[in-house]
Parts: sequence; C-alpha cells; structure tokens
Amino acid sequence: MRKAWITGGFAWPALIAVVFVAGCAEKGPVLLNIAYQAPAEKTATASTVVVGVSPFRDGRGEPASVLGKRTIPSGMQSELVVQGTVAELATLSLKQALTRRGIAVKDVAGWDLTAEGIQAEGAALVLGGEIKVFWLESSASASAFNTRLMASVRLKITAGDTGEKKIIRTLNVSSTLDQDVLYSRERLENMLSEALSSAIDQIFKDEELKKRF
Repeated sequence: MRKAWITGGFAWPALIAVVFVAGCAEKGPVLLNIAYQAPAEKTATASTVVVGVSPFRDGRGEPASVLGKRTIPSGMQSELVVQGTVAELATLSLKQALTRRGIAVKDVAGWDLTAEGIQAEGAALVLGGEIKVFWLESSASASAFNTRLMASVRLKITAGDTGEKKIIRTLNVSSTLDQDVLYSRERLENMLSEALSSAIDQIFKDEELKKRF
C-alpha cells in the first residue's frame, strides 16, 4: 500500500506537467492584444498644432491580420493575429502617441505620401507611413517551458507640411527585442507592444519634428 502511494505521488508532478504542456499547445490562430505603451514622462504644455494622421500602408507581404508565428516543441505552428489589421493597429498607436503628448489629432484620408497628394483638411502637419516589418516569433525550447521571443517593428514615417505642400521629413524608425522567457500570452503581447512603442517614440526625438509639434 505504501509503495502504491509513493508511486502515485511521483506520478502527480508528471501528470501536471503533461496538462501544462497541453494547455500551452494552442491550436489555430492565437489572438493577441497589442497596444501602444506611453512613456512615463508627461508633456509640460499642450501643443496648439493639429496633426493629421493618414492610415498606414502594410508593405510586409503578410496577411493583413497576421503579426507573428508560434512554434512549439512538437513542431506545430500557430499564427499570431490581431483583431482588425496590423495597419489599423499601427495607425491607432501613432494617434495615441500624439494625443498622450498633448497634440491634437485629426483623421485624414489615405495619403499617397507625396508632396502633390497633401491635403490641408484643417491640420498643419500630416503624418503617414508604411509598415516594413511588424513581426513576433515565439519558439519554445525542446527541454523546458521557456520560449524564445523575437519581436521586430520597422516603420517608414513621412511628414508633410500642409500649408507649403512639401515633405519635411522621412524617418525610418525601428525596434528589435530578443528574450528567453516563461511562455504566456501576456508576455507575447508585452514584447510586441514594447517594440511597437519604442519604434513610434523615436519620431518624437527628431529635431525637425520636435520644432513642428
């Protein structure tokens, strides 16, 4: 009887591990909630400038809602997806970055990113851009519950002066993160949100745009 109890006692941790691994092996697309993470510092005074934001173009060559891939030890892969599209996510994040800094935002129609295509529409500046890279790779270790996360965001940002109808800046902003962590959906979301936020925040370090804002 005692022997049977000991054997059962050793079986429980193994059973729990099996259940844990099974729970991590999500089938089908994994929906992630990615969001802009505002910096801790606050803007001293609100800007008087109105900035028009045109929807981002998605130049990644990937399905519109797919932003990554997860691979588990068995080799099974799942797509990482966002509600809506990656272009909508990037556009919303740029608008949030502006408003969190006290800058008024106005939605403008799709802009072709040329000087000739600039429309005033009640804004002093217009921002638009293209998504070059927006991707998260999650690769689980074969010997542990850890997973390697690699997040990369690269955006091309174009800024136009609506009064003079000219391009004033074209910026390439990017962020890449690489970590080994204990897997959870929240960690995937935080990693890609951080990479996105870091890339967008670089816009506000550009000296020409800082003067315009």
